[in-house]
Amino acid sequence: MSHEFHPQGLSNLVWAYATLAVFNAPLLNAISAAAIQTISQYIPQALNNIAWSLATLYFILRPLLKSISAAAIRKISEFPSQELAGIAWAYAALCFRDEPLM
Repeated sequence: MSHEFHPQGLSNLVWAYATLAVFNAPLLNAISAAAIQTISQYIPQALNNIAWSLATLYFILRPLLKSISAAAIRKISEFPSQELAGIAWAYAALCFRDEPLM
């Protein structure tokens, strides 16, 4: 049995914790490490969900945010405006500025 989460599973997990306002730093750090490994596989909605979740929990994970930015730039033509606006909102809420994305 595989103990790996797929991108959608990680995105849904962090979204659920944020929606319930449950802050668990060790879990978020583990999700971050796993997500960074597979960030190129994430669809725009999943990238937005993770950024929104971090902002909602006000937890700044710079390496993950930078990875989200890099993935968003590579997939910019696939991004619906809602997901792009969501990431921009999350970065603003976290006071996180990523020059290449902005």
